[in-house]
Amino acid sequence: MITPLLHSIQSSTQILGIGRSSLYGLIGEGKICTVKIGRRTLIPDREIRRYVESLTTLQDGMIVDGARE
Repeated sequence: MITPLLHSIQSSTQILGIGRSSLYGLIGEGKICTVKIGRRTLIPDREIRRYVESLTTLQDGMIVDGARE
């Protein structure tokens, strides 16, 4: 199965397991970038993956820092 290059807001919330308001908050904070095609707001698959990777990197850093203290 081929992964779509762009996801709707609805499918992005399902992929991330968060609500619409939380997703729009992340978009507003610049943590997730979007593209517009006509009136549709879409999120590139690479943006979702990048955001999740940034979370795991931050958490790994906190665990390492916490273990050092």
